[in-house]
Amino acid sequence: MACPFSKNNAWSIVFFACIALVLGVGLHVWNTHKPRMTQPTSATPLNQPQGLPAFSLIDSSNLPFTNRSLIGHYSFLFFGYTHCQGICPITMTLLTQLYAQLEKQKLPLPQIVFITLDPRRDTKNVLAHYVHAFHSSFQGVTGSSRDIQQLSKQMGVVYISAQQKKESNYQIDHSGTLYLIDPEGKLIAVFSPPHDKNAIAKDYRSLTQS
Repeated sequence: MACPFSKNNAWSIVFFACIALVLGVGLHVWNTHKPRMTQPTSATPLNQPQGLPAFSLIDSSNLPFTNRSLIGHYSFLFFGYTHCQGICPITMTLLTQLYAQLEKQKLPLPQIVFITLDPRRDTKNVLAHYVHAFHSSFQGVTGSSRDIQQLSKQMGVVYISAQQKKESNYQIDHSGTLYLIDPEGKLIAVFSPPHDKNAIAKDYRSLTQS
């Protein structure tokens, strides 16, 4: 026997049909007009560009490397050391590939700066040979232990040296963070590992064209 069809059942069906229609229309409108987010996928951008503390270092060409060296172009800063057997060669290789990709896309080419955390072993000649093995335009930067420690601390670079007085084959545990500096010499974004070349390139385009 078929179930009896009452007016109450009819009103219930109409009511729920209306609810479904309203929800469907609302969802369609929201999907059509919702804001398209273009947030960076790899970088952590700063709300306000942050000036770097005053520093005085030396590049691998024996020229002063100071805050003024960052003026007029974008720069990626990376802190590491040439005896590193893990994150440094991996990151430098990625930066080499990134540089080529940005050049191909005709984006403003950044200055790539490798700042050593190991000034004891990383002399200017050692640094020059190391960075130029990745790209002829990359810069190596060194200085006194005190000046490097001060800059790295103020920028939030995390590293621990296992150096002993008579040991020469020590390792340094450090982060693989990249720091993007704008043409005014201010920090505008931080890129934390693991790094992805395409994601960095996408964020770089967004940050430099904003």
